[in-house]
Amino acid sequence: MIQPAANRKKLAGRRSIFAFLLHPYFLDAIIGLITFGLIFAMALDVISPERYELKAGDIPTEPIAAPRDVEDVRATQERIEQARQQVNDIYTFNHSITAAVIAETEEIFDGMEKVRDEADKKLQEWKRQQAEQIQKEAAQLEQENNNITDTDVESSDTESPGTENTNPHGEAGTETDESEVGEPDFNELYDPVFLRRMQHYFPVQLSNDDIRSIIQADQSDLNQLRQQLIETLQQMMNAGIKQEQLVEFKANLRDIIQGMTIPNELKLLGTNIGVPRLKANLLYDPEKTLMEKNKAAEAVEKVIYKKGQYIVQAGQPVTESQIAMLSELGLLKDYKLDIPLIIGAALAVLLSIGIGIVYLVFFEKDLLYKPRLVLMMCVILILVAGLTYAAGLFNPYLIPSSMAGVLLAVLINTRIGTVINIVMALLAGLLTGLHIGPVAMTMVGGAIGISMLKKIQQRNSLIWAGIGIAGGNFLAITAFELLTQSGWLGPLSSSVWGILAGVITGILTIGTLPIWENVFDVVTPIKLVELANPNNELLKRLLMEAPGTYHHSIIVANLAESAADAIGANGLLARVGAYYHDIGKLERPYFFKENQISVGNPHDELDPELSTNIIISHVTDGLKLAKKYKVPDIIQKFITEHHGTTPVVYFFHKAKNKNGIMARLEDFRYPGPSPQSKETAIVMLADTAEAAVRAMPEHTPEKVEALIRKLFREKLEDGQFDNCDLTLREMNTIAAAFTAVFSGIFHERVKYPNVDLKKERTAVE
Repeated sequence: MIQPAANRKKLAGRRSIFAFLLHPYFLDAIIGLITFGLIFAMALDVISPERYELKAGDIPTEPIAAPRDVEDVRATQERIEQARQQVNDIYTFNHSITAAVIAETEEIFDGMEKVRDEADKKLQEWKRQQAEQIQKEAAQLEQENNNITDTDVESSDTESPGTENTNPHGEAGTETDESEVGEPDFNELYDPVFLRRMQHYFPVQLSNDDIRSIIQADQSDLNQLRQQLIETLQQMMNAGIKQEQLVEFKANLRDIIQGMTIPNELKLLGTNIGVPRLKANLLYDPEKTLMEKNKAAEAVEKVIYKKGQYIVQAGQPVTESQIAMLSELGLLKDYKLDIPLIIGAALAVLLSIGIGIVYLVFFEKDLLYKPRLVLMMCVILILVAGLTYAAGLFNPYLIPSSMAGVLLAVLINTRIGTVINIVMALLAGLLTGLHIGPVAMTMVGGAIGISMLKKIQQRNSLIWAGIGIAGGNFLAITAFELLTQSGWLGPLSSSVWGILAGVITGILTIGTLPIWENVFDVVTPIKLVELANPNNELLKRLLMEAPGTYHHSIIVANLAESAADAIGANGLLARVGAYYHDIGKLERPYFFKENQISVGNPHDELDPELSTNIIISHVTDGLKLAKKYKVPDIIQKFITEHHGTTPVVYFFHKAKNKNGIMARLEDFRYPGPSPQSKETAIVMLADTAEAAVRAMPEHTPEKVEALIRKLFREKLEDGQFDNCDLTLREMNTIAAAFTAVFSGIFHERVKYPNVDLKKERTAVE
């Protein structure tokens, strides 16, 4: 039944989600996050300080020291406010105001001159008009007199002829001098209309009285007022006047004017002119003031309590400021989350673990495709971190922190062990309360221990590694403590704990190594050596039940190890894999030629197809036996891959020639897979070469090498090495290594003569 398109799409979506969830990278990420979370929790618990239940006014029974530097914010703020208050307001001298005041005063006095000129002109005009009026009146009077005189002459001759008429206002004649005119009434002459008209000569409004005083003043007095007033204003303005000082300066100006030697009218005039002109020219500058206050605030030294300094003293009331500091440090039970501490701890753990992550991504990327090994690494890291956390509560140097690097050096490789040792060293500093000594101890001790495990093949090597770690711990702790302490007793006593930590590390490593090997199916060099032991139950069965196969496996192992070492592969792994590659022949040993010593060949009576199935089945049979005897997966790969997908050529030809039936080569191939690693590929070549060379009639080095290279070429052309990274250069090296081994096996021997020992002994007697 064909599924609807919607169902197929839904099913495909589910499969994609499932594939994503099972992707190695996703699993690695989940494992990494869990590892980070657990180690972060331990680190945060260690570095988080003890908390107290206190409030302002309480009297503690014990002093409380700062776990890290902390600022007394309130005390600092008080200092800042004091510093800001001590900064005086900044005033800016405005010269333009000074110039404007002087200029305006000068303009007023200039206006006075113009007013006085106008007043003088008006006075002269009045005098002229008065003189003309007098002359007019005199002329009229003279005319009247003349008229009277003519009448009198006609009637009487009493007056002497030639007598001149006299002007009552002057000398004889009709002309009158203006100087003879009297003084006018001032208020009438300079009436309000005239005074209003004079206002336009001044830049400011003056009273009529002030203008009258200006007109009436003596010029010298007016000049004195002008000089002294302007000089006084200049001096005051140059001294600088703030707005709040203006009243005081105006009062001083009045006093100065009153002290002048001028008429009172001019003193009043000077006061009316000068006092209103006086202005503040020192102006408050808020921006500069704020800037200076800020500078003063920034220069204030913060009130800091250093790490270890007592914030609260025993027997003294706790202040609000101290409560604030305790809260900031997270030392109160009802405190808010110490965000900086949490972020710092998270970053420290992340950076430490990040070193290992970066190394894996750039240098061991293949390992990321094996979540099982990643899980093992993280479990070991968590376990050792937990042991370090627990032991650090007793003594910071009694920590088996080097255990992680040593274990992974054995379980995976020394490179990863070294990197993880660095990671664990940094974590040791966090998990022991931010101590530097454990970091140095783990770095040195772990490095020495790992360097002693490069050629490990026995579990006893771990004991020597533990001794090396103890020695490294001793040296590192002694050096560090001597730099930070005085005397010898303290450093030496601390070093004893480091030695004990090294011994514990060795013991724990030896004790837990089999657990890691079995749980995570990891084959270590030690495990390989144990598997290679002839007393191994499966190998003993192979020796007893299939001796031909056993000896074949021994030769293949020698060939494989020699070749693997020659190209830089894992020779020990190749040897052990060769030991077990044919264990499936235990199920039917006599169906294989090497075990047919005293019996006939049962395949002579069987069909080629059946014989082929029996031969091929030794792979599946071997896999069943390996699982039964708990042989590691990596060794099982040698069982399944040592034949790859090669055909059983002998029975193929036999079937092909039987009754003219056309046989298919594909029906006679091993199920595979083809070799996935250099080691399994080498065992395939060694297995093929051993069987072929053994069947040769003549074993000269030249012929052996020629045959080996022919076999290699056939395997290569058949595509058996498509899935491994074996190169042609390496295959040439393998061929040379095989030839050398075969030369040792098939070397010429001395032919001994046949001697009848019994006959020779009788002849002697």
